[in-house]
Amino acid sequence: MPASPASAADAKLDAARALWQRNDVARAEAILREAHAREPVREDTGALLAEVLRSQGRFSAASQVLYDVCRANAFEPSLCVRAAHFAQQCDRHGIARAICNRALAGGTATPDLLVVAGHLARELGDFAAARTHYLAALEAGIDLERNHMLGALAHTRRYVDAADPEIARFATRFSDASCSPRSRASAGFALAKAQNDLGDYAAAAITLRGANAMVHATSPWDAAAWERFVAARQSGSVAPTGVAPARNFVPVFVVGLPRTGTTLTATLLVRTIAAHDRGELRALRFVADRLVAGAHLANPAALAEAGNLYQTLAVQDDEKTTWYVDQDPLNFRYLDIAAAMFPQARVIHLRRDPRDTALSLWGQDFAHPDMAFSSEFADMAAFMHGHDALMQHWKQALRVPIHDLDYEALVSDPEAMLARLRDFIGAPAHESEAGANTVGASAPVQSASVWQARQPVYSTSVGRWRHYASFVPELARFGPDA
Repeated sequence: MPASPASAADAKLDAARALWQRNDVARAEAILREAHAREPVREDTGALLAEVLRSQGRFSAASQVLYDVCRANAFEPSLCVRAAHFAQQCDRHGIARAICNRALAGGTATPDLLVVAGHLARELGDFAAARTHYLAALEAGIDLERNHMLGALAHTRRYVDAADPEIARFATRFSDASCSPRSRASAGFALAKAQNDLGDYAAAAITLRGANAMVHATSPWDAAAWERFVAARQSGSVAPTGVAPARNFVPVFVVGLPRTGTTLTATLLVRTIAAHDRGELRALRFVADRLVAGAHLANPAALAEAGNLYQTLAVQDDEKTTWYVDQDPLNFRYLDIAAAMFPQARVIHLRRDPRDTALSLWGQDFAHPDMAFSSEFADMAAFMHGHDALMQHWKQALRVPIHDLDYEALVSDPEAMLARLRDFIGAPAHESEAGANTVGASAPVQSASVWQARQPVYSTSVGRWRHYASFVPELARFGPDA
């Protein structure tokens, strides 16, 4: 009996997956493209084809495949949520937003779809549209136990009226003991943001103390493991790849403690040079973790292969340039690996008053386990100590140039600081034309700095810790005399 069309399609899908796992990418892609053309409605085929394309750095092509799958399925909302999230991860927010808009135009605005549409608008700096989507999601009954979106809503505007009903919403959920601690904490960070906007620093400090305690109880941080990690990075060695540096690929790593201005620096820099801002790419930590876990740091071939993968994920399939900005602040952990793979790299190291940094960390709701140290001041101090030790070590041990940039200097005289950065990187000044190309355009901001990075440069965050000094005495431990 001949195989049914469905089973034959499934067999081709399995064959393509096996080829991809064996790194036979070209044959896997050919099979998937044929299957996708024959049955564009199948999500599983389109999703695997998109993953194969993304693994080659073809983020635009991958996202377009999922747009086509959504179109073939009449932009069914749950499918569109998954596809838009994939395109969002690829920093292809234009395609992701088009998927959401077509789905919303169909008249079925599910809560999850509205939240994704809100996140996309917010990360692109369209805060008015983001608010509209978030408020519609709340009206539609979004599950706040599963989707912690109140903090995102709070970061779409500045609050000026203590009687604002949104503030009451935040306060009600924060105090509701029937909600999970994590959901309450999310509401607490939103409430504290509004209280800070209103200048009620005493109330904001109380709220943040409670919200951070809830986060710390559910997501503890291992200071001893961090200390071991730092020691291992300082004592390790990385073999050179033996590969000549590429002249047409210069990665620029913007690193430092989170909340020290890495996003702002990258956003401003790419407006003046012909560079791509890849946002918090996460590719260096991906390859570094695997090199370390596999004990491959002494293997030049493995380092070269990892470097090729990083370059593929950084260059992608949009307009080509020479400079690629990676603003993942936590890349400071792996600068020795970056230097071994790319001796032509440049590193910009952000510094900021530790008291302002600590307060800013304490005031943000971070979802990633790498940021679990931010909910408790003793953990913050330990993490900062490890950061300082590693950076001091890299400056002595590595040959790649590292440029220290003070956040306070950047916001007080951005033009002068950017001129110095251009000289350091070796990139000529370049004024991008909005909409003309993607080179020189800032990436969608998916970090906690999304609101600040979209505002004109301001210096009101300098010395902000002083507003809280009386209510958060722990900040004194981060001062120069501590």
